[in-house]
Amino acid sequence: MTARVRLSLLLAAGALALAIGLLSLTGTLRSLPTAAPAEAAATDIATSTAGVYVSLRVINAALSAAQEVEIGGSMVAEVGVQPLKVLEPVDDTVERVADVVFAVAAGAALATVGLAPVSALGLVLLGCGLLGVAAQQGRPTLVPIAPVCQRAVRMGAVVGLIVPLMFAAGVWLGERVTAVPWQAAMAELDRVTQEAEVLIGAGAVAQIEDAATPVAEPEGGFFAPFNAWIREGFDTVEDGMEAVARYRDAAGVFLSEADALFSATMTIIGVYALRMLVLPLVLMWGAWSLLRQTF
Repeated sequence: MTARVRLSLLLAAGALALAIGLLSLTGTLRSLPTAAPAEAAATDIATSTAGVYVSLRVINAALSAAQEVEIGGSMVAEVGVQPLKVLEPVDDTVERVADVVFAVAAGAALATVGLAPVSALGLVLLGCGLLGVAAQQGRPTLVPIAPVCQRAVRMGAVVGLIVPLMFAAGVWLGERVTAVPWQAAMAELDRVTQEAEVLIGAGAVAQIEDAATPVAEPEGGFFAPFNAWIREGFDTVEDGMEAVARYRDAAGVFLSEADALFSATMTIIGVYALRMLVLPLVLMWGAWSLLRQTF
């Protein structure tokens, strides 16, 4: 490659990178070519995490509602028992996992918004560095600025090209590598979510039925207050037993499938970590090592 051809390539690449970066920063260029794949990948992750977060919150709400079911009686004294409090450890675990998934969703949303301007700044830095390298060709007086220009080229290439492109490549590769465990974990989560919806629906139906039940007129006579007191006590116990019976079948799934639910949620978190952090960082490190050898 002759010096003139090399100079022309440096000038063209520098001017193009600088122009694209400035147009993106000023809002003239709506879609940055280098950041578009990464933005699409981050948007897909944010969408999927939103669905997982809603499912976990449905399960969390069902577990919380089941724990509040109480068997009580007022025949002799006010006594209340909450037999489904055994679900509390599962409820706490689901809540913590939901918080982690929300953090992943927030990170994906931040990447969706922030990748374009950061990449644009990197392209501006890359363009300035390439133009600086081109300016010192054949000019010995500008040789002292060579290290600064080379650092600008490396840093601009990392921020403007390597980070968004390797992030998109890492997410794409992660989707292919983790497709099987992801589908299995989501199937398990969907199954438990359906049980949670049944659990919540049972409570809602019970409340509607209670509201629709007509209130009996008070009976007259000397023993009417005593009869009403006995009937109220038995009705309270009976309602509590019916509520527990409704919740027991659905809540039993959470007790019997607690390990499977925990494994599925941990798999989902691991898949997100692999797609968003591990694989992109490995690819970025490889690209950075190659760039250092080149420049």
